[in-house]
Amino acid sequence: MLILTRKAGESIKIGDDVTIEVLSMSGSSVKIGIDAPKSINILRKELYDIIKNENINASTVSLDDISGLNKLNELNELNNFDNFNKLNELNGIKNLNVLSSDKNKKI
Repeated sequence: MLILTRKAGESIKIGDDVTIEVLSMSGSSVKIGIDAPKSINILRKELYDIIKNENINASTVSLDDISGLNKLNELNELNNFDNFNKLNELNGIKNLNVLSSDKNKKI
């Protein structure tokens, strides 16, 4: 880590495109200005850490998620009139008699 001491009005150059200037100091706070191209993403570290953690959490799959997806896939496979009773059983509904569009066929 490079450590530099600067006073208000003094700057630091990073490469050809980035300038960091100390604008003012008040107590334990330092106000800085950063001049950089729009293509360079500039974030406060605490915000960067929050975004990084949220991205990690969003990319993590739990066993509950997998179990739910397996049940959803099973329900999708059964989602037709020929399997209507099985679908209802999976959802906790038993002994439901329904007529299909063919009035003589019970499901």
